[in-house]
Amino acid sequence: MWTCRGLMGCLAALLLAASAAANPPDLSKVDRTIKKEPTYVAKPLYGLYVFGPEARTRVWAIFDKSKPDVHGYDVLYFDRNANGDLTESHERIAGANGTFAIGSFTDPATGDTHKDLIINRRIGDTAMVMFEMKWRGKVDVRGGYAEDPGPYTQFTEKPADAPVLWPGAEGPFSFQRWTGGKLSIGAADDMRVFLGHQGHGKSTFCGLPQDFLPANAPVLATVIYTDKDGKEQRARSELTERC
Repeated sequence: MWTCRGLMGCLAALLLAASAAANPPDLSKVDRTIKKEPTYVAKPLYGLYVFGPEARTRVWAIFDKSKPDVHGYDVLYFDRNANGDLTESHERIAGANGTFAIGSFTDPATGDTHKDLIINRRIGDTAMVMFEMKWRGKVDVRGGYAEDPGPYTQFTEKPADAPVLWPGAEGPFSFQRWTGGKLSIGAADDMRVFLGHQGHGKSTFCGLPQDFLPANAPVLATVIYTDKDGKEQRARSELTERC
């Protein structure tokens, strides 16, 4: 996470120097077909993860219960081989206190093996889901973060509404505000941002660690705001603190 102090107005754009310009894939157009589903014990909850630099590999994650009267969801179906068939025996994972340890996943499109995959489902007034892994066994990736204070990723009852998350450490990257809110004009507010991939749906950002970028790689924030005379102004500052 990067922090900059003393900015004015409302954030409109963030620019990363030293990164090549490229267009990210349109995750709103990801195919949501599921070829084969198991017989569920409870009402399933759906989430979709995509992998690779072009987000071509689709992996469904679906919560279920081991028994109808179990409190919370204690079973996860995870499409380990990304073939759309979740009835295979090795894709049913039992959870422990809301934690589902998936282990390693090899992307069939790129051949990359990602390790230590874990999905955590926190139970509360509004249940939320967090994902983590080591990209190619090296870089910690976590998601889905919310821009505004509130619940993180929530799985849905219908595949058509499922959040789409894109965990990875390949570009093109984007930024997301952390804790949201407007910056105060004339005040020394903190602006904190994540670097990573924006998913599709509410609270679907997957972030990278603060030391992912080289220490000498500048991270610049351009703030676009309206002054007291109604004229558009721009101010650029470097985000220098990492936390």
